[in-house]
Amino acid sequence: MLFDIKVYRTADCIIIVSIYQHLRLDLKEQPNMTPASFRQYGIKGAVIVIAGFIWFLLLGYRDLIEPDEGRYAEIAREMLSSGDWVTPRLNGFKYFEKPPLQYWGSAISMAILGETNAAARVWCSGLGFVAALWAGFVGKRLYGGSAGYFAFLFSISTVLYAGMGHANSLDMGVSALLFIAMGALVLAQTERHRPNQERNWMLLAWAALAGATLSKGLIGLVLPGGTLVLYTLWQRDWALWRHLHLGKGLLVYLLVAAPWFVAVSYANPEFPHFFFIHEHFERFTSDVHGRTKSNWYFFAVFAIGAMPWLFSAINGVIKPPFSWRAEPGKFEASRLLWVYAIFVFFFFSISHSKLPGYILPMFPALALLVGENMAKRKHFIADGIVAIVLASIIFIFFIWQADDTAKIGRLAAHLPLFRPWIIATAVLAALAGTSTLLFKHKKNLAASVFALCALLGIQMLSWGYQSISELRSSRAMAEAIQSYIAQSGKNNVEIYDIARYDQSLPYYLGRTITLVNFTGELEFGIKQEPQKWLSEADFLPLWLNSDQAIGILNQKTYNELNLVNFPWNQPNFPMRIIYQNSRYIAVARR
Repeated sequence: MLFDIKVYRTADCIIIVSIYQHLRLDLKEQPNMTPASFRQYGIKGAVIVIAGFIWFLLLGYRDLIEPDEGRYAEIAREMLSSGDWVTPRLNGFKYFEKPPLQYWGSAISMAILGETNAAARVWCSGLGFVAALWAGFVGKRLYGGSAGYFAFLFSISTVLYAGMGHANSLDMGVSALLFIAMGALVLAQTERHRPNQERNWMLLAWAALAGATLSKGLIGLVLPGGTLVLYTLWQRDWALWRHLHLGKGLLVYLLVAAPWFVAVSYANPEFPHFFFIHEHFERFTSDVHGRTKSNWYFFAVFAIGAMPWLFSAINGVIKPPFSWRAEPGKFEASRLLWVYAIFVFFFFSISHSKLPGYILPMFPALALLVGENMAKRKHFIADGIVAIVLASIIFIFFIWQADDTAKIGRLAAHLPLFRPWIIATAVLAALAGTSTLLFKHKKNLAASVFALCALLGIQMLSWGYQSISELRSSRAMAEAIQSYIAQSGKNNVEIYDIARYDQSLPYYLGRTITLVNFTGELEFGIKQEPQKWLSEADFLPLWLNSDQAIGILNQKTYNELNLVNFPWNQPNFPMRIIYQNSRYIAVARR
């Protein structure tokens, strides 16, 4: 943990230096700035630096949350350990659900920083902050400095964006790369009168699309492609397609994206059908992954995810900064960004597979629309009221109602540890809301304080989750297992996960484990290499004949193991507990 903190203090310094260099160069381009505008510019730069510091602060403090964070960290660790950068593996099994770009980035981070919590999050967190800065840059180029600044503040301080920016999942990486592509495309189309600049921006867009495809598959093309079709039908800007540099762009796209798909298909002939049919077509059109939600699901996700800027977010959607009546033939950047945000939302709403992070790609584009609207507004009191109401709800529930533990299950025993962090978040939300009232005539200051308080509050929740991390992380169990193995004096102790798979356990152990009577998302990989997997019948004699072994199971399975009528018909199963919490029990062969 201390290593993580030291590393990310260094990362904060790198971010600060980079931002300083950007600001210094930008200032040189504006020699006629007045003292007042120079002071205002300096304040904005300081806010961006502070936001960067808060964003990367204690990145490795919280343990990896299962399943996503543990899964993607372990795939990267195995890639680094094996030296096989073509075939992704999870707990030793082939894992083709997603392409490898994030695994590559995380593996490189681990090679440099070690196999830590922070190293596992560098890719998504770094890209998240870069995309927020990109929103500021694009917003400034399109709508002016104030709009770009507000777009940056909105990005880094909304619940969904900031939360996913500190979670080791694929959603932030693909969202950031898609937005870099869309931002570059928009900048290119505004430079149609300057062919060289147009070409360069479009080549960047194509390269970013390739990166998005290598991050999460064909949505790297589907989302921008669908957006362009809908936009041109609405705007009737047919010239757009002549300015996409399709020839050179597709060449760049293929040069970046195609090599891995060719290599992995050559090494694994079973890959194309599983990846393109099962993971794309079947995932979208069927309930194969068991993630079915109501078609209204993402409305709730959006409402929570846009906090505390909910009013501005809704305003950006229903009152975008363009006329609803299109002017044929004219490129309209705001309309294209709005179409992209709405298309992302409804594309995933009609999908049969739904998770909160799926609509994250719409948020950076929405930030530009919000930024342009905010630049025209006189104050942010409505957003402040939303923040105060949110703070009040948190106070009421977690101070007055939280003792009604019957409704919160396993969280009940851990809530006292988490409660101070939640209250701190509520205090910050109240301060954020109050700032919009105190500084209602100082728009930039109000927005800055509001955003920084919101970001810090979201971080408080993230850091505070560490107090209840055993609910969704296997680090403590891994430490107990490693301690037992060290005391036993044996290095070849087999570890079995019985009727379950704890996603972060292999990462914290630094080794794979053997699955017993469990397939889950590893079903495809197990079918390819069934010899690495054990059934109940296979496991029992191995356990009984082993000198040293460790098993992980839940309370129900543990109780059944000591019953005569257990399927293995083995009474008094020989074991002793070496670790136990509310989720699972680790036992050793006695």
